[in-house]
Amino acid sequence: MSINELLPKGLNVLWVDFLANGARLANSEYRKEMVRKAKESGVTHLVVDAKIPYGHTTYPSRYALHVGDWSDNRFQEWRGKDFLREIIREARGADLKIFANVDVFAEGTKKTRDGLAFEKKEWQVAYINPESSKLSAYAEDHDDDTIFVNPIHPEVVNHQLSILEEIVSGYDIDGIVLDRCRYPNVHADFSELSRSGFEAYIGQQVEQWPADILEPGPGGRRDEIKWGKWFPKWTEWRALNIKKFVQQARTVVKTAREDCLFGIYVGSWYPLYYQEGVNWASESYRTDLPWASADYHRSAYADELEFIMTGCYYPEVTVEEAALNERPASWYSVEGAINMSLEAINNKIPVIASLYLHDYNRNPEQFAKAVHMCRERTHGVMLFDAIYLEMYGWWDELHPLLQRT
Repeated sequence: MSINELLPKGLNVLWVDFLANGARLANSEYRKEMVRKAKESGVTHLVVDAKIPYGHTTYPSRYALHVGDWSDNRFQEWRGKDFLREIIREARGADLKIFANVDVFAEGTKKTRDGLAFEKKEWQVAYINPESSKLSAYAEDHDDDTIFVNPIHPEVVNHQLSILEEIVSGYDIDGIVLDRCRYPNVHADFSELSRSGFEAYIGQQVEQWPADILEPGPGGRRDEIKWGKWFPKWTEWRALNIKKFVQQARTVVKTAREDCLFGIYVGSWYPLYYQEGVNWASESYRTDLPWASADYHRSAYADELEFIMTGCYYPEVTVEEAALNERPASWYSVEGAINMSLEAINNKIPVIASLYLHDYNRNPEQFAKAVHMCRERTHGVMLFDAIYLEMYGWWDELHPLLQRT
């Protein structure tokens, strides 16, 4: 099947993040108005959250906590209600297609201490604390409020697969998008479960754990991490763990409903994405980056997907702009990120270039250039997020951009 048969070109995708929009969308009139504006602007698909970054679902689940039961009452107006079904109903009425987003290995928030990760602490990833180089059994990564869980813990895997089956079987959606289907960063997971799994993979014990894998830089600097002798093999193993889950997730989705499309969102910065334990390229792609093992291509998962959205999240649109602004590499631009995405995917599946609208605040001309670049070079554009169209008053700006051929 050709990539155009998998998904036609010209997709205009609008992401509707629940954390940013959920409170407003409890108002049925606002919900209808947003969907109407999206349709009239030329949007073809909405991405809506079925499971948010803290593990809560936006619909009543047999397995997960509901957003309406969050302890700070942020979304109390949704208590006992089904956001996913409501937004699907509105989208169908406007003849919009809809993808359900599932934030996978994210199961808690430190700010309010909500989430299953607090009930099931054995699920949590273990970090090397970048300040002390000691292992931390509790998710103390100070850069992120999200509590991540271990992608190889059997209970974690079963939990995520059950939620996917529940969504695909119970809701009239056109596709699933996985997000946060990854490790949190390069400092995790260093649990005993991961140690035993990795040692089984390499067929021997790691003598100095975790120093033979990596050591944090002085003062916790991530750009000065010292790689141990097993680091390339470690990156391969972590990425294989994520690939295995993606394969399992695809089987669950396709068994529940063959016609439900299966895709993923990732950041476009492939040369750095090993830090999250993900190889989102095609298995046919080869890289000579210094952290990659000779067999790293075996961990690539793009061939398991039917589409991929890559975050081309840069204010610079062209490669020339990135050079003028002394960016470290050409892929620190929308154009360069698209080039990187297309190279790594190797024409195996549709690529939808994605924009972070906040990058273009007070600069609608640059926003227009970025949208045009995405639509011209890839299968379409994904806009993150709907809240910025409201904040910047850009609904009218959007219409001519998405109508342009």
